[in-house]
Amino acid sequence: MEYIATIVIEPRSLVREALVSLMASHSYQVVGGVASTADIENSSLVADAPRLVILGPLPADEAASAAGSIRKLWPDTKIILLFDRASPVDFQTLLASEIDGCIPLFASPDTLVGTLQQIIAADLRILVLKTETSLTACPTGGQEGDDLGLTSNSRARSDDAENGSIDRTISRRIPHGLSEREEEILKGVVRGHSNKMIARTCGVTDATIKVHMKSILRKIRVANRTQAAIWALEQGYGADANRRSPALRALQGEVAA
Repeated sequence: MEYIATIVIEPRSLVREALVSLMASHSYQVVGGVASTADIENSSLVADAPRLVILGPLPADEAASAAGSIRKLWPDTKIILLFDRASPVDFQTLLASEIDGCIPLFASPDTLVGTLQQIIAADLRILVLKTETSLTACPTGGQEGDDLGLTSNSRARSDDAENGSIDRTISRRIPHGLSEREEEILKGVVRGHSNKMIARTCGVTDATIKVHMKSILRKIRVANRTQAAIWALEQGYGADANRRSPALRALQGEVAA
């Protein structure tokens, strides 16, 4: 069994020890639990780069600053922030930072561990949880904050709406590392076009489209064309085809259901 070297940074000792205990119970080798990044810089922990650093809840600016310090120490370490409440502006700050993932405190321990496994296993930045079991992800080095288009989903709590903070889920269109050609093909799938029709539009062979489709399915982690089309609709790829495609309208009905 592989143990993942992990450092937990959390100023509150009770919370820090709880996180250390949780991680240790899931094959994470916690090599250090400290109160701040300054405690790392002034200790022997600097010598050996961990694979994972978990930051306890911090204001967005402080979290971004802490992540920058960690990245200078260990360029390849994955950095995760646990958060309680955050505004859309906060998420813009976090997305532009060195943080690889933002996981809300309402997530279950199993969801936390599962999210960490995905971040470590793939070159992904998992920014937020759409639900306690559903992730929103994008490639490492994602878009800057101005391109976010953040919108809160229907699970928002009423008290959050009153005070303007977000203690809930966030949704946005994310390319998942798709190339321009793959995005063009995906739009064709949403419109209900066959591989032959898409190949004709793109000026390539059917075989080339098949290769691209395999790549698309792998990148967005779905099993077939129907799931890919539904995923694309959720990400906004079908917006320009809405009035033209019966297949699109049918899929939209399936998504709504």
